[in-house]
Amino acid sequence: MTNRPLAILAVIILSILMMLYVYEFSVFSNTLEMKRLVLISTLAGAVLATVPLWIWRARFMPWKEHFSTAVLILTFSIVFAPLFGSLLNRGLGTDGTDSFEFVAETAYFASGYGVLKGEKLKPTGWKLILKEAEHQWRLSYKTQAFFPLTKPGEKVLLPVRKGVLGVRVVGLK
Repeated sequence: MTNRPLAILAVIILSILMMLYVYEFSVFSNTLEMKRLVLISTLAGAVLATVPLWIWRARFMPWKEHFSTAVLILTFSIVFAPLFGSLLNRGLGTDGTDSFEFVAETAYFASGYGVLKGEKLKPTGWKLILKEAEHQWRLSYKTQAFFPLTKPGEKVLLPVRKGVLGVRVVGLK
C-alpha cells in the first residue's frame, strides 16, 4: 500500500517531463549546435547517474535483484539529459544578435489527415536556411514568414541567445 502514492507521483513527474520535452522540440529545431548540446548533456547525465550509483552500490546488493533498477536510473538520466541541458543552456544564457547569410525561406504544409478536396492550403510553418562561415543552418518556425523580400546572399540579423553551455538558440517562434 505504501508504494501506491510513490507510483502515482512517479507517473505525474514522468508525464510532466514528457510534456516539457514536447514543448522543448520547437527550441531544439532552432538550436544551432544541437549535436554538441545533446553530446554534452548525455555525457553529463551518464556521469551524474553513474557516480551516485557507484557511491551507493552497497544499496544495490545483491546485484542480480537490483540490476534493473540501476539500469532504469541510468537510462532515464541519459534520456532526459538533453531536456535539462537545453533548459539550463537557455536559462543561464545571454541575449544578443548574430549576422547570417540568407539562403532561402520556404513555407511548408503539414496535415495529420491529408488534404480535403476543395480545402484552401495555408502554410503550417516556414523553414529558414541560413549560412554562417562553412555551416548551413536549417531553422523552423510557425508564426509568419520573416524574410519574404530577402534575396539569397543578403545578410540578416537574428536574435540569438548564447547559452551557458556555449550553444546558441535563435529566437524565432
